[in-house]
Amino acid sequence: MNGTLLKKFIQLIADYVGLQIREQDYDGLCNKIFVRIKSLKLSGPEQYYQLLKSQNKTSKNEWENFIILLSVTESYFFRDRGQFELLKNVILPGIIKSKEVSNEKVLKIWSAGCSTGEEPYSLAIIVQELIPNWKDWNILILGTDINEVALGKAREGIYSHWSFRLLEKQVQDKYFDKFQGKWKLKEQVRKRVKFDKINLVRDNFPGYIDLILCRNVFVYFEAKSILLVINKFYNSLNKGGYLMTGHAELYGQLIDKFQAINFPASLVYQRVHDWQYKKNLADDSFSIIGGNLIYINKNINKSLNSGLISSKSNVRVSSNSDICYDTNKKILFELGSKKNVREEINSNYSVESDRNLLEAEALFECKAYVDAIKKAEQFINLHPKSFRAYKLLAQLYANLGQYKSATFYCNKAIEVNYLSVYPYYLLVNIAEEEGDLKKAKMLLKQIIYLSPLEIPAYLELSSIYEAQQDITRARKMKNTALELLKKLPNDATVEYKGGIKVCELIKYLEI
Repeated sequence: MNGTLLKKFIQLIADYVGLQIREQDYDGLCNKIFVRIKSLKLSGPEQYYQLLKSQNKTSKNEWENFIILLSVTESYFFRDRGQFELLKNVILPGIIKSKEVSNEKVLKIWSAGCSTGEEPYSLAIIVQELIPNWKDWNILILGTDINEVALGKAREGIYSHWSFRLLEKQVQDKYFDKFQGKWKLKEQVRKRVKFDKINLVRDNFPGYIDLILCRNVFVYFEAKSILLVINKFYNSLNKGGYLMTGHAELYGQLIDKFQAINFPASLVYQRVHDWQYKKNLADDSFSIIGGNLIYINKNINKSLNSGLISSKSNVRVSSNSDICYDTNKKILFELGSKKNVREEINSNYSVESDRNLLEAEALFECKAYVDAIKKAEQFINLHPKSFRAYKLLAQLYANLGQYKSATFYCNKAIEVNYLSVYPYYLLVNIAEEEGDLKKAKMLLKQIIYLSPLEIPAYLELSSIYEAQQDITRARKMKNTALELLKKLPNDATVEYKGGIKVCELIKYLEI
């Protein structure tokens, strides 16, 4: 392969996944490229480069195969004993104590670049040791990686003896069972961890995280990508949340947003500043939906709140949007999916298929639901992992009163992005329409589990409890909503019952 084309591959890889290919790894990269060329029966490197560069479904699928060859999957339980002792004895007890003091028993931990899952499972074991009554808590331990094969192994929770080289035998015996010559994690720990595929450079991030571990990842990244990801991590963390990386991985990086805390075992980074609320911007406005700051561009989106559908989660700026915080770089829009909407349209879909989805949304606005369904289903046939399309189909069928189909598409949307609360809200509405209040309560609790600041969920639960004459629980839910509301700006708007000012809703609830 000529040097010019090799440099183009190296830049393309850096832009897509952030990886920096060192000069000593050039031969290895060439070998991996030729493995894929042979597998695909292509004419040569130039054709393969054009395939990766093209922004379509075929290219996206090939990136998944190529990434498997590029990524490093070495991991083991309790890797770096000093850092895990720090987590167990200092960081996590401090987080847990502050949660108990504020009576907010919600804990969210994210292992970014988790490989085959040993790190998030190690965290789950520590959390179970630190919180004896962990069943009374809402705990999410999220493991993400870009390598789908590694994630598949992580979900299985089956490991060879090599993964336990730093784990005490009594801990191994307590949390693992022998299984076909290997060791299988016990179900009580395995179910505490969720796994998802996230490209740290290109995808949006989950929010309200208390602790992020991203260790032995940045060592493979170029400087520009490290800075990008660090800023996104900052915006994903709760105030007071921590970021732990591998030793010296951030040396030379501009990380002035964080407060660096130098413990003997490791340097840890803490987010100490809260986001700053900003007033209206030109013709656009901010609102609060379920405790999240929303930036609504009036020229881009209108509420999709006709019929059964409410606007509770219609336009949501993702947790890593700079609008919500201290910087002014760019605005990201999210319709409940992990990808930027514009990126989803422009990068992955052909012009023709994109037109089908846009026409479906326009038909939805005009209440031409049957025609909109046809267009959306044409789009889904070509793009079976589009959260946006599944959500739209769920809305359409719900508005037609076809709740079985609406439920089906809600579940498909959840499969694509289980961290989004929107499909759950729609399922709540369907359950209430069908008179199944038990199911509605269960779904609302799931929403609160996923997003503890979802004010509409607390208020809806309060209404259901009140209708069932469970006054104690109704009052508890209402008081929680009040506490959250009082932390928000008085002139912000909560999208509840058609939209209401925070100050007005507080006044109404305190009557």
